[in-house]
Amino acid sequence: MSEFGRNDWRRPRINEREEAQVQDPSQMAVGVVGTGGMGAMHAENVHNMLANAWLAAVADVDSARAGRLAERCGSAAVYSDPVALIRDDAVEAVVIASPDPTHLPLVLECLENEKPVLCEKPLAGDAGGALEIVQAEVELGRKLVQVGFMRRYDPQHVAVKEAVASGSIGEPMLFKGWHRNLDQEPGLDSAAVVTNSTIHDLDSARWFLGEEVEEVYATGVNTATKLGKDVLDLQLIQFSTTGGRLGTIETNVVSGYGYEVGAELVGELGTVQIAPPSGAVVRRDRTVSQRVEEDWLQRFHEAYVIELRSWIESLGNSTSTGPDAWDGYASLVVADACIASLRSGSPQKVPTLKAPAQYATEDSEVLW
Repeated sequence: MSEFGRNDWRRPRINEREEAQVQDPSQMAVGVVGTGGMGAMHAENVHNMLANAWLAAVADVDSARAGRLAERCGSAAVYSDPVALIRDDAVEAVVIASPDPTHLPLVLECLENEKPVLCEKPLAGDAGGALEIVQAEVELGRKLVQVGFMRRYDPQHVAVKEAVASGSIGEPMLFKGWHRNLDQEPGLDSAAVVTNSTIHDLDSARWFLGEEVEEVYATGVNTATKLGKDVLDLQLIQFSTTGGRLGTIETNVVSGYGYEVGAELVGELGTVQIAPPSGAVVRRDRTVSQRVEEDWLQRFHEAYVIELRSWIESLGNSTSTGPDAWDGYASLVVADACIASLRSGSPQKVPTLKAPAQYATEDSEVLW
């Protein structure tokens, strides 16, 4: 029985447009779990931006909010129980954008029902939970999980990745990342800064450098008293990798000025970094200004569309090209070490990772 409730849902209301979509075998029927800001964006992108998919269902404990979203997106089926959505035979693939603590049980439910799933980060609450998913997927014998590390699809990040891969800066030796949010509501703790925000930067570092993180040292300070004096809302992580490369990550969840993400790779021959904002430059009242995005939904909207489109295409082609369950697990292994370092005040070794065969790349060690 689902912990989210049972049987409190209605069947789809099929209109002519939906009927035509259902009959088109080239379109994937997608269900979205969670209809807050992130889930609504994914649902609307499926409905408005993708030719290779259609929105079949949405699920949320707030059924009124889910119903309003469904009406905006072709009157999709509405569920208050996400497990019922996952088990619906009419839903071919699932996007999970519900609160972080629900990710582990819902991804496992998708695997139990052999449904491809795109799960927002983090894959689970900690590395132990993510390992459960990896083990379940290995037992299944095929990869069905993709993790929502959308920066890998952001054109600005891709351009940096391509510059590094071309050899134009020589071997990359240092990763520098920064991640700043406008503000944060009370209720966040120091560990959640890592698992909910810095987790993206940890994945970026692994992706850009092509190596695993070997050791971390994390420190932080409190700058926002409204969060509580013990909450380290501004954090700095220093790390080294298995290949001897270095890195720093700054995370500031209460920057006070806007949302901004950046990355720079320092190589043997030069450097490459994310392009700065390209909006209009305004000169007025003896100042020069440029707009900064308010949140990640604005900054990475294009990346989210590309991510969804690529995911659906990979399902149609029976390929797996995006960040997978192993990436979700590996990032959480590093995150757990960062949290331990914050608490202990000392550097922490990161456990050596050996990928199961179905996740192995040329550079990884095989576990089983």
